[in-house]
Amino acid sequence: MSGNKTTVTIIGAGIIGGAIAEALTPHFNVIATRRKVHKLNGLEEKGVKVSQDNRDAARKGDVIILSVKPSQVISVLKEIKEEAKGKVIISFAAAIPTELMKKVVSESKIVRAMTNTAVKVRKGYTLYTHSDDLNDEELSLLCTIFSKLGEKQRVDEAHMDVLTAMSGSGPAYIFTVVEAMIYGALREGLPRALALQAAAHTAIGASCLLLESGKHPAELRDMVLTPGGVTIDGIYELEESRIRTAFMKAISAASSRARVLSEEVRRKAEGEIEE
Repeated sequence: MSGNKTTVTIIGAGIIGGAIAEALTPHFNVIATRRKVHKLNGLEEKGVKVSQDNRDAARKGDVIILSVKPSQVISVLKEIKEEAKGKVIISFAAAIPTELMKKVVSESKIVRAMTNTAVKVRKGYTLYTHSDDLNDEELSLLCTIFSKLGEKQRVDEAHMDVLTAMSGSGPAYIFTVVEAMIYGALREGLPRALALQAAAHTAIGASCLLLESGKHPAELRDMVLTPGGVTIDGIYELEESRIRTAFMKAISAASSRARVLSEEVRRKAEGEIEE
């Protein structure tokens, strides 16, 4: 491991934690922990130092990332409390607010973040909030770490549950749309590989156009529609199936579930802290 690089410790290198480790390895020294090291999916061959010892890994890290289940956050924080003193801890666990984590590790600096599986290709969308005690150097390092995962944006912590349902769960919604487009093309005789490429690249292009144009989605959609053309027939069918209502309900349902789970996890966390 390079002695002149910042060391980032990732506790809980599962799907998201492992993807974060891979994304950060070219730029930082990375230590990743997991109870079952054999499930670290070849991270060691990619330059990640692997371990089962959370405390030792936390001691060696300049920055500590938690990528564990919400129900495990408090116990892990208790475990590494001494080793994490004065350090920045970034929690990617849903539901646990910064104030609760701060009660356990009062001498650490807390960042709460949420990202999605697109970090595997450095195209994640990372939303974060943090305690007020980070200095300028730590904030700069934080932005550097998040930028290696894709896009980043600081948000009000009150929005994190809805953003978990929208952005954290979002790839599943997009994959469903892409899959449906592929099936439609297959029904019309298009080869499977070509249908996948066409659907995926169309989704990428449309998203990039939306972000770069600054236009409302409805305005961009109307630019594709021509009187008596092909697209309007497709849109008619989508509208008849109430697709927008379905997606609105999906976001609302996932948000409601996220709030319920958050409340349950927070109550449990508060009980663990009191103990």
